Amino acid sequence: MRGLPMLVALAAVERYLTPQRAWLDHLAIIVPGPTATRWLLVADLACLIALGLGRRRPLLGVFLALGGGFLVLNGLGMALTDFYLGLALFHFGAGATALLFARRARWLGAATLGLALVLGALT
Repeated sequence: MRGLPMLVALAAVERYLTPQRAWLDHLAIIVPGPTATRWLLVADLACLIALGLGRRRPLLGVFLALGGGFLVLNGLGMALTDFYLGLALFHFGAGATALLFARRARWLGAATLGLALVLGALT
């Protein structure tokens, strides 16, 4: 019976307390659904391959671009404590990087950025 007043007090104020990760609810608009995420990962892969093929040694460039992309994706997922939010930001990052650094395939980066924005808002 000692803990009963504490339980009653917690039950009374529970609806006014915010969850620890409430900021994620506000960012849900940019996180695409599962099917859209699969297609965006294909677009990210194409961006990374285009970046690698534009280097002096294409085979090594593709290998390093894919490895670096994998490391960045995992780092974003850990830094933001939510993998899907990190994945959404990775889509924007891959598109922006291809837009800036892929010489002939800049259109691929622009298309990936556009898809990430549209599919994030629609799904």
